[in-house]
Amino acid sequence: MKYAVIAVAGALSLFSITAVANETAGLSYDYVEVGYAKMDVDDLDELSFDGYAVKLSKQVSSNWYLTGLYASTSDDLSNSVSEDYRDIFQNGEYVGTSQLYTEGKLDAEFTRLELSAGYIQRLSAVTNLDYSINLGRLKYSTDFINLVEERFNGQVFSSSESAYSDSDSADILSANVQVRHLVTDKFEVNAGLGYERLHDEESDNNVVLKAGFNYTLTEKAILGASYRYVDEYADIAATLRYYF
Repeated sequence: MKYAVIAVAGALSLFSITAVANETAGLSYDYVEVGYAKMDVDDLDELSFDGYAVKLSKQVSSNWYLTGLYASTSDDLSNSVSEDYRDIFQNGEYVGTSQLYTEGKLDAEFTRLELSAGYIQRLSAVTNLDYSINLGRLKYSTDFINLVEERFNGQVFSSSESAYSDSDSADILSANVQVRHLVTDKFEVNAGLGYERLHDEESDNNVVLKAGFNYTLTEKAILGASYRYVDEYADIAATLRYYF
C-alpha cells in the first residue's frame, strides 16, 4: 500500500511548479474545517443523507498530528395512501363511502465521531505523505410515525397513531495513507487509500478510497471538496477550512 501511494505521489510531481520556501504552509495540519456533508448508503437507495461535518486538526510536533471529526447527516421519507373503506348510512339511507387514510413518516440519521493520530512524511517542498490510525463510532437511528384515519366529507370519524424508534451503532477502526500535493501555491490535490473495519453484528472489513482538492481563497481560508468511497457507503463533502 505504501509503495502504491508513493507511486501516485511521483506521478503528481510531474505536474508541480517550481517550489518556493514557504509553499509548505499550504500543507499545514493546523486547521478547523466546517461544511456540507452527504452520505449515500447502498442498502438505503430511497434515502439521501445530507447534513454537516466539523473537523479539527492540530500538529503536535514536527511529524505528528491529531484530528477529531464529527458528522451528522439525515433524511426523511413519507408516504400516504387513501382508499375506500366502508359505506356510510344515515337514517337507513346510503350517503357515501368513507376513506381510510394511512400516512407513514420515517426520519433517519447517521452520526459519526472519530479521533485520529497521524504521522507526516515530507517527500518534497510540495508533497506530503501522511499515515493515520482512526478510532470512532458510527450510529444509525430511526424514528417512525404511522397515522391511520377514517375520513368522510371532510370529517375524521376515527384516528390512531403509533410510533417507534430504533438505533444501532458500530465501532470504527481504520488505517489510512494519504498523499497531499501542491499543484500550484493555491491549489492542492490529495488522494488516499485505507482500511476500515466496522465492529457490529457483521464486523465488515472494507477498503477505503479517497480523493479531494483544496483551493486557497486567502492566506487563512481554504475551500475544499472530497469524495470518500467505502464498500457499503460513500461520503461527499464541501468544506471551508481555516488555518491557524
